[in-house]
Parts: sequence; structure tokens; C-alpha cells
Amino acid sequence: MSGNYSSEIPQDSIVCDSSSLLSLSDSCLLWLLSDIVESFKGHFLITKAVEYESVTHPLEMKSHTLGAVRVKKMLLDSVIKVVETTNSRALTSELSSLGNSVFSIGGRPLKLIHEGETESLAVAIDLNLRNILIDERTTRMLIEAPFEMKAHMEDEFQKKIEVSQKNLDRFLEMTGKLNLFRSAEIAMIGYEKGLFKDYTGMEKRAIEAALYGLKFAGCGISFSEIEEYCRSI
Repeated sequence: MSGNYSSEIPQDSIVCDSSSLLSLSDSCLLWLLSDIVESFKGHFLITKAVEYESVTHPLEMKSHTLGAVRVKKMLLDSVIKVVETTNSRALTSELSSLGNSVFSIGGRPLKLIHEGETESLAVAIDLNLRNILIDERTTRMLIEAPFEMKAHMEDEFQKKIEVSQKNLDRFLEMTGKLNLFRSAEIAMIGYEKGLFKDYTGMEKRAIEAALYGLKFAGCGISFSEIEEYCRSI
């Protein structure tokens, strides 16, 4: 796909970052996307930068080839589609410039977000989509809880973090309507749709194992969140 497809892409579509795809792949849970897409009114979308991060580049490294092959299979089966838009390059540049200059230490800006993440946000904004699947905690906190993130970094670095309020306001103006969620939520949706029913008699154990697998694969979900969800079911 190329050009602006806002009139053709369903509004329930989900733009996926490489962090979430790799978490699902490393946990052997990409099959959830295949099953969900059958009853899903939207598409799972990725950008060219995410395709490079999750497929093209990992295929060149023996240690990451298996995960990349799994994601590539999703592309070949059209479970995941690559999308480009007319304005995504300019939006990516603006988001990157803003996001990587919100916080600084001693006048030196802190680089917090990378191309795949910013391009995913840009494509969603350009297509007027809300749903972003992203496991990368830094990007999510920058959008959802920037001052909590600032406090965390000050504890970590033991230095005062300066904030460019102007850049933060503009960044949040651009991203504030986005709905960010993690691969863990995909697993929970799959469980609630009955996609773990093949684990006859062990469905609850299977979703618990899936959530722990995603956590250890890089998904930013806490142990307490996993325990709370498992208690709720």
C-alpha cells in the first residue's frame, strides 16, 4: 500500500510496532493475530521501518532469524500488511524531533524514541487511526505519563531532568488521541474470544503462561498485572 488510504482502511485497524511483533513471535504467540484477524473488522498494519526492524534486518542475524521468519509468514499470509502514507515521512520527522527533545540533562536532549516507533505513530495519525500495538515502554510512558517518566529517569540517573514544555505540549497534541496497548492485551483478547480452548482443561494455565512468556520476551507488563488478570478469570 502507498499513498493516503484513510478512506479504505477500517478505523478499527491496528498499527503494530516491531517491539510487540517480536514479543509475540519470541513467545510463539503470533498465531493469535491469524485467529483474531478472521473476526476482526480492521487490519494489522506495519510501516516500512517496522518491516525492516522485525523482518529484513533480523533475517541477516542467525540469532534472530526464526522470529523474523515467523513475522514474514504473517506478511505473506496477509495477516499483517505494510502501509505507507503521503504525509508519514514529514510526520515521522516532526514526532522524532519533538519526542527526542522533550527531556534533557545539562542542556543535552535525551533520545527516547526510534524510527519504527515514530513512523508507526505517524502513519496512525495520518490515517486517522487510534489503535497502536506497542510493547516499548518508553514511548508509551512519554505519551501516557511523561512526568512519571521524568521522575523515574531522575531516580535512575540521579540528575535533574529538564523539560521542554513547548515540545511536550506539541507532542501530546499530536499523539494524545492514540490508544496504546501491548501484546499482553492481544493475548487477553484471544483468551476472552476462546482462542485458548484447544488447551482443554488448561486454558487458564495457558493464558498465564502466555502472559509470563510475553513479559520475559520484552512486553512491559508487571507481575502484579499478570496476577490480577489471572485472578479475574
